[in-house]
Amino acid sequence: MWLTLYFMVWPAISALILALLCVTLWRDIRAAKRSGKSMI
Repeated sequence: MWLTLYFMVWPAISALILALLCVTLWRDIRAAKRSGKSMI
């Protein structure tokens, strides 16, 4: 049972973390464009 729950929950946790990283990166890119700075 625990192994089944692990396999069901793990993709959801991974997707949430990926979404959080993408949103944060998008906000950083927008802020850099507004201030005229390069991301690199």
